[in-house]
Amino acid sequence: MERATLSPTRWTASGPVGTRCIALLRRVRASGDAYTLIRNVDRDAVVKALAAGFVAWVGRSREVVRLTARGAEYLDRLARVE
Repeated sequence: MERATLSPTRWTASGPVGTRCIALLRRVRASGDAYTLIRNVDRDAVVKALAAGFVAWVGRSREVVRLTARGAEYLDRLARVE
């Protein structure tokens, strides 16, 4: 049985999510239920994370995100180096 490979450069319509997006996903996961965007880098990365379906806004706020099941699965697969 062959494993499917997963590149850290997952593509969205606007291009690869890249390392900044992956770092954001890790911070969101580490924060628990929700993560408040506090860094300028976060604001840039959240656009790609939203496009890929890895995070979602919490309520009407555009400052707080949560990790989606798809985002958690992506991080898990990266951790396993599949």
